[in-house]
Amino acid sequence: MNSSPIHPFTHFLPTFNGRYFLKITVIWLVYISSPLFGYAQGLNLNIDQKPTTNTDTVKMADSLKVKPLGIEQQIQQTQSFLNTLQEIQTNMMRSRDTSFLREEIPVMELVLTRIREQALIEESTVNLRFLNELENLVIGYQLQVNGWQKEINENVDQLIVSGEKLINIGKTSLSAEEILDKGALQGYFQQKEILKNKFAYVDSIYSIKRNKGLEIQTRLTGIKIELDEILESLRSRQRDFRRNLLKRDSPYLWEVHSSGIKKPLTLVIQETLTLNRLILKHYLQSKYGWLFFILVVSILAYFGIRNMIRRISHTKDFSHLILERSKYLRYSPFLGTALIVFTIIPYLLSFPPYLLILACLLGSVLSTTFLIRIVLDQQAMLLWILMVMAFLVFGASNLITQMAHQEKWYLLGFSGIGIAIGLQVLSLIKKNPATFPANLSYLIYFFLLMQIVSIGFHTIGRFSLGKILGVASTLSTMQGISLYVFVLVLMEAIYLQSELSKENQKDYANYLNYQAIYSRMKKIFSFLALFMWFYLLLVNFSLNQTLGDQLWSFLQADRTFGNTTFTYGSILIFFLLIWISSVLAKNIAYFASIRDSQNTGPREKRLGSSILLIRLAILTLGFFLAVTASGLSLDKLAIVLGALSVGIGFGLQTIVNNLVSGVILAFERPIQVGDAIEVGGRSGVVKEVGIRSSTLQAYDGSELVIPNGDLLSQHLVNWTLSDKKRRVELMVGVAYGSDIEKVHEIIEKIVTQEEILSFPSPNILVHNFGDSAVEIRILFWVANFDDWIQVKNKVLREIYSAFTAENIVIPFPQRDLHIKSGQLNPNSKKNGEEQ
Repeated sequence: MNSSPIHPFTHFLPTFNGRYFLKITVIWLVYISSPLFGYAQGLNLNIDQKPTTNTDTVKMADSLKVKPLGIEQQIQQTQSFLNTLQEIQTNMMRSRDTSFLREEIPVMELVLTRIREQALIEESTVNLRFLNELENLVIGYQLQVNGWQKEINENVDQLIVSGEKLINIGKTSLSAEEILDKGALQGYFQQKEILKNKFAYVDSIYSIKRNKGLEIQTRLTGIKIELDEILESLRSRQRDFRRNLLKRDSPYLWEVHSSGIKKPLTLVIQETLTLNRLILKHYLQSKYGWLFFILVVSILAYFGIRNMIRRISHTKDFSHLILERSKYLRYSPFLGTALIVFTIIPYLLSFPPYLLILACLLGSVLSTTFLIRIVLDQQAMLLWILMVMAFLVFGASNLITQMAHQEKWYLLGFSGIGIAIGLQVLSLIKKNPATFPANLSYLIYFFLLMQIVSIGFHTIGRFSLGKILGVASTLSTMQGISLYVFVLVLMEAIYLQSELSKENQKDYANYLNYQAIYSRMKKIFSFLALFMWFYLLLVNFSLNQTLGDQLWSFLQADRTFGNTTFTYGSILIFFLLIWISSVLAKNIAYFASIRDSQNTGPREKRLGSSILLIRLAILTLGFFLAVTASGLSLDKLAIVLGALSVGIGFGLQTIVNNLVSGVILAFERPIQVGDAIEVGGRSGVVKEVGIRSSTLQAYDGSELVIPNGDLLSQHLVNWTLSDKKRRVELMVGVAYGSDIEKVHEIIEKIVTQEEILSFPSPNILVHNFGDSAVEIRILFWVANFDDWIQVKNKVLREIYSAFTAENIVIPFPQRDLHIKSGQLNPNSKKNGEEQ
């Protein structure tokens, strides 16, 4: 007897003809529709599935007994395998094609071989700048190889999963024993044949992909190891070069005949151009996406600025005043856009080659040249052109990859020209300081000092150090001036956009608001420009990578204080994010308050005290970002907050009261920026609702800082809470005997004018019989609280003129003195006469 279980109807199939087969088919359909078959199908047994044992004493022969699947289950399993194979094939086809690496890897290997042959041998005469260039190139290669390895590893992981599925399919289906008559179910066996062919096809694709992946993975691993070795060798040569900077590497200036020139300068320049062109070409090949993005953004920025100027000139009533404050962009939107783009590009790309940095710097200098011609006189413009020529010479000299002592005389000549130009610029600044930037003299002093020191090092045979100082001072000075114009152009663009965004075409920023906005924006962008200038100065001194590595190591080193481990980097990140969030919150609130103060619409359309909520949201978000980015423990933070709560309970009650009051003011909104209020006997317009205190602009020009707690605890009068209407009350006295009806008629005619509301209607009332006049009380409403003083003035002047014309007397206090002479004594009379 066969140990394998047999299906109940299998042994009938060979002996039945077509009629009996039809009967068996009907019985089979009844069987599969029964609950018993549903239960068996729910077990979902596979032919290679291991049996489950309840005890450890089960025999090995019993554990190997596996019941074959039914025909229906095999059909379903085959279809499932076909779907799995199709999924595997689709995933392998969708995986990123790495065939390009077969072209990229040999090029990278060739470049690395050239670096070893030309820069790392002992006889090489490459300079420090070129070593830094190669270091940036190798670091860029490392980042690129790491990205490739990540993609390859993802593909390999996916291939591993696909391989496991293929092995499972091969074991389960293709090696299964056939137990059915092939003549009975031809469709099923055709499906099995399709599965075999599909499996063979997918397995072949898998093998090809796997072999290619292993080959590329192996080569990338070797390249990564070689990159690490070359980078360490380059940094070792850099350290040696910096240690020997103060050593004499060229003849003294009076020993030119013993210079020992090895290569002609033309050959050195030719090799320099070839190497720099190859480095730039290879770098740009991986940055086409970034370059296309920058090009599109530049075109959009140009047309946006141009359209902005056109719309202002056509739609704004005070367009001439607005455009007068934007002299550079009004003169040339193209040059302004070019200056912005050329200035920003080197900071958007990772490890750009020096030729690209110099090209962007040249573009910004040329853009600045054509922009500042509208503000400089002829003498200053001539000096600037001479500085541009010196910039070209020093910049081209810095591209040279080898130590070429022949260029010493060119550098010395232009250093002397630069010193003469600097002295002349200082004299122009002293004559007319208002024409030049306030800090330009400090930049010129820096330039003169570096050039003088450079000439000194050239004289005593320190060619490399003298060249570094001359190049760095010239390029940094030109970049500093270009950055100053860059800040002005950037602020002009923001100012024009803010003016264009105003809905009322007659609105424009008044002079005081413009100066306040200009000063605040200039501080922010000047700090950004200073950071950009300092970074490029380090690049020119070839110190950016070295100082960056040392600073990174210092900030990331673990420090221990008691049981707490921290790094200076986490502390720096924490306070830096807190500072950035506070600056953002402060400036956003400032510009929002200015926009609110210029909004003459309804109170509900203004931000008002909601600006405080914006500040709180920015500060809160900045705090949590700082905590997250710095890696501070929430448990330790809770301890700190608990300690602060104790301090709050003892000594910070007033501050916390003001803080909470500020939040209440923000939500309840009893006051908003621009509201006219009275509190504590002082009146004015709300200028700012802060977190701890609010600022009130008094009508006499003073600014009153009121704690938020006082705004809630004291009686607060808000003249503009619901609307800006105000009732004006006037008291006018007329002499006794005046015609009251005529007086009423005159006043009623005066108060029926455009500035006075007809509803509620004005009231003219006889208020009191005074000592010397009949007092008339006049009540009327004005639509705008800000205009009530002018309306009051107008009404009083017209009343006075009308009363004068109608001979109605406005009396002043009079007293009659009656003296009874009989009651006076002689002495009193005498004294009275003497008086």
